[in-house]
Amino acid sequence: MNPRAAAHRILGEVRRGTRSDRAASRILPDVDPADRGLALDIAFGCLRLRARLDAWIRACADRPPSRMDRAVRDWLRVGAYQLTELRTPDHAAVGETVGAARAALGRGRAGYVNAVLRALARRRAAGPFPDPDEDPVGHLCSWGSHPEWLVRRWLARWDLGDVRRLVEHQNRPPDVVVRMLSGEEPAPPDGVELEPVPGWPRSFRLQSGLPQAALAGLRAVIQDPAASAVVDYTGGRLGEPVLDVCAAPGTKALGLAAAGGVPVVALDISPRRLARLGAPARRLGLPVSLAVADARRLPVAEAGTVLADVPCTGTGVLRRRADARWRLGQRGLDDLVALQREIVDACAAAVRPGGLLVYSTCSLEREENEEQVDAFLDRRPDYRREPPPAGARDDCTTPRGDLFVRPWLTGTDGAYAARLRRIA
Repeated sequence: MNPRAAAHRILGEVRRGTRSDRAASRILPDVDPADRGLALDIAFGCLRLRARLDAWIRACADRPPSRMDRAVRDWLRVGAYQLTELRTPDHAAVGETVGAARAALGRGRAGYVNAVLRALARRRAAGPFPDPDEDPVGHLCSWGSHPEWLVRRWLARWDLGDVRRLVEHQNRPPDVVVRMLSGEEPAPPDGVELEPVPGWPRSFRLQSGLPQAALAGLRAVIQDPAASAVVDYTGGRLGEPVLDVCAAPGTKALGLAAAGGVPVVALDISPRRLARLGAPARRLGLPVSLAVADARRLPVAEAGTVLADVPCTGTGVLRRRADARWRLGQRGLDDLVALQREIVDACAAAVRPGGLLVYSTCSLEREENEEQVDAFLDRRPDYRREPPPAGARDDCTTPRGDLFVRPWLTGTDGAYAARLRRIA
């Protein structure tokens, strides 16, 4: 399949409600391996930078993108991304996109795509974006391609410079990071190059080669340093049994099993997502068992350690979930806060006296993080906050001892966690 046609198909699947990663996994096998990187770059770039691309299109078309045929609009985004964000020559970006669009749409609508993209190629020098100093919210929503409600809540919490850096960070594709499960130096196979990630021991950025090839022969997982920080924050001396709730895709469960040297039960409501954990657990020889269950109704009577890695808005990992920012809203946030409360209460009931409950998210929002923990401690006087383990990074530790990884400072995903000890 033509890589631009594949990117367009991914956009169509996402528009109809499919998650971007699942849409890509369905469609990319039909693309020549040499072209899959381009198809994925275009598709995910169009999703991340949707508002930026639509501003370009609006400036060059006779109608706003919201009033266009949706298939035509997606083709325009595919072309606009190549013209404004990639080094694709103009003639190739326009010609290849219009040729693929003609095969799908016919001459008439493809002609409209051609006219708008050629106008964009001519007008590219003058961007149609608000001045970043006079209208910072407008600039961050259009050029920064983030929803206004999210930009405004971030600006209410952090200064403009931090929010600008956060938005820029979330618009860049994530690195692939290999996390060693022991202190040994990695010995990658031929064709794979790894580079240490500064400030994050045992984390190595994949410079060349495929992730699957990098893991061959290594006692390691693919894991962002922010997720690794949650494992380290949970600690190495874990009371048994260890329960990782909402565990899929499971790299934290593998990290806990390797660090604590004790059996871990990885629990998730999705059999499909949980099944992916079986093969790496066997490859690494780690004692990880799988359990399909709803975290609000745990099939475990008592546990020594529980990691409640709860569902969240994921505002700390928007660079990784290309379409997520456009699915979010205040109502969805409120619903997730209610779900998190149910899960943490169920987990708290399963922790034996003296045991440890670690609550974690990949969100940056107060309601899902410190406010959720404060409300829990008000409900459960038999729990108290516990300081972080030795070796925790000062720049990722809050004054109350919680873990909070801020992406614009660390260059990683975002993460939050709190250690909650049940009083014996």
